[in-house]
Amino acid sequence: MNANAIEIYESSDGKARFYFSHSDNERTTGVLVLQPQSALPKHNRPFSVENLTQISGTCLMTLFDEHDKPTKIELAEGEGIKMYKGQWHIHANPYDEVSVTLFKAEGDITQIIEVLRNTNKKIDSNIPKNV
Repeated sequence: MNANAIEIYESSDGKARFYFSHSDNERTTGVLVLQPQSALPKHNRPFSVENLTQISGTCLMTLFDEHDKPTKIELAEGEGIKMYKGQWHIHANPYDEVSVTLFKAEGDITQIIEVLRNTNKKIDSNIPKNV
């Protein structure tokens, strides 16, 4: 196994961690961990469909339609949603426990991943090199 198979980045305030297991111009898979009482800024994936599955805790998603009208969707453990290309959204955790969300992007988000790499702190994955 490659010791760098999982990349981990943490926001400067320590409230969000991004775990990337794969990223290329066709798909990206990973996990978003949000600490309680935190949220990511409003964003979109212009060239990919994004599929989310809640692994643990709860996530409050705000999805915006083409008229910027928001719809809030609470994702409990085991629930998921699919967002279309370019759909603006916010991942939030207004709750008291950690939120863990699996994401799968179908399409090219390599530029977005590069921005996340450059604007967040890289965390050592602690995977032994001899595994």
